[in-house]
Amino acid sequence: MMHAAIAIGSNSTRMLCAEKTENGLGNILRGREETRLFSALDENGCLPTEKIRETVQAVKALHEAALKHGAKSCVLFATSASRDAKNSRDLVEGIRGETGLAMQIISGEEEARLAFFACAGREKTLVMDIGGGSTELTLGMDGNILSAASAQMGASRLMKIQEIWCEQDAQKAVQLAKAAMQPFTDALKERAAGARFVGIGGTCTAAAGIANGRMFSVDEMEGAQVALSEAKRQLQMLAGMTLQEREQVDGLPATRALHMPNGLCILIAVMELLGFDRLSVSGRNNLDGYLLSLEKTV
Repeated sequence: MMHAAIAIGSNSTRMLCAEKTENGLGNILRGREETRLFSALDENGCLPTEKIRETVQAVKALHEAALKHGAKSCVLFATSASRDAKNSRDLVEGIRGETGLAMQIISGEEEARLAFFACAGREKTLVMDIGGGSTELTLGMDGNILSAASAQMGASRLMKIQEIWCEQDAQKAVQLAKAAMQPFTDALKERAAGARFVGIGGTCTAAAGIANGRMFSVDEMEGAQVALSEAKRQLQMLAGMTLQEREQVDGLPATRALHMPNGLCILIAVMELLGFDRLSVSGRNNLDGYLLSLEKTV
């Protein structure tokens, strides 16, 4: 049976429609709309009316695409920006009125769980999902989660605190990222020793793209490697560029050009705090995790 899931993230709204196969998910359709909810939050922590309307229309378009692809069911969940928004109820009601979908705002811990199921195998694995508003770290083995945590530090959140336009800005942002992530990495460091380290989310996939000089498809992305030294090289390079120059970097989606340096700061901070010198990248995301975990119970 074909199932679909839509996730309203801090930077984008994404859709995955797929059915179960012997190898996981098949007959896959992915969709994405740039909605940038986190950066739209005003000084009172509210989403502007126009941004809510824009997101409702994005969800409607993605839902219609999933139905056209054959989805028999569709769930909708939202993450960090919607957790933060004081008027998230307006978004919930707008989407329900336009599409009939009931939006669930999931916890950071649930977000971490879905990230793990997206790409973890039987071996001990630590999965990191750098989002716009939060970063999830999930450790598991043999399909079981041993630890799941969500830190209130994502690429867009860090950018609101410290924009990066020079090397000094980048150094400050790395230190801010370390301060936010250290309580979580300290709790994981011993247990994560020897684990396979996997990164998902736009920062990790873009870092792999820059390292290879081109953007990858989801399938091509699987298993791509990003060394700590390469992440540092990319941060140094991007920190000294204008926005227009960043948008021309091979392998970097133009939509990520503004906040990519901040995402790299979080990536570097976590790798240094945990002592990993290399990251394996997956193009899967929490939508894959949702559909894979759903298939286990239906």
